Order: sequence, then C-alpha cells, then structure tokens
Amino acid sequence: MDSIGERIRYARKKNNLTIPALSKLTGLSPGNISDLENNKSMPSSNALIKLKNALNVSIDWLLTGEMPLEVKESEEEYSVNKSEDLLLKAIKELPEERRKDIEGYVKVCLKTTDLQKYFEEKKLD
Repeated sequence: MDSIGERIRYARKKNNLTIPALSKLTGLSPGNISDLENNKSMPSSNALIKLKNALNVSIDWLLTGEMPLEVKESEEEYSVNKSEDLLLKAIKELPEERRKDIEGYVKVCLKTTDLQKYFEEKKLD
C-alpha cells in the first residue's frame, strides 16, 4: 500500500465498514472519504485523528505505512496464521452454547478459570 488513500480503504475494509458507516463514525462526508481513498485529497490533521480512532490504526501508519515499534511487537504477539483465522471464523459461526463449551475446554487446557487474568499474568512474566 503506497498511499494514504489505499491504507484508509484497507483499514476500512478490515473493519468491515462501508463508506457511509465510516462517515457516521468520523463525521466526515462520504464524498470526502471517497476522495481520500482515491487520493483526490489529503486528510487534514482533524480528519486523521477521526480516522485513527474509527479505524483503530495509528496516524503513523496512515501517513507512512509504518507502524511504531511497540505496535509492531504487540501485533506480532497476537497475529494469527491462516489456520488460526479459520478456527476463529468457525467459532464465530457456532451457537453461543457451543462457544461456551470451547471456552471451557480452553480454560481446562490452560489450567485456569479466568482467561483475562491468565493472559494478564502471562504478560507480566
């Protein structure tokens, strides 16, 4: 992705947002968002902040395509491979009761009763 517009479009699609939905989140007009995505205009600093918040990305990434070091490390820690991605998609397709069964199985495998606490403690190690 070589341009700000390409990165905005990429992030919007990764967040499963349409242009109208992103418009509602940011207060930017759909036409403005379209112009940004098509590199017909550059975002103002105010627009960058709104896009950053709505798309859950850094301004550094929007402007340069580079992530700050701490974001890269965090992303690498929680990035998923294709197999893991398919597993997550499959879990989302299950009824709530089946999801709870899987959550219980994971807790048993990790020998914990609280996943959030488990990962918070693991992060401190």
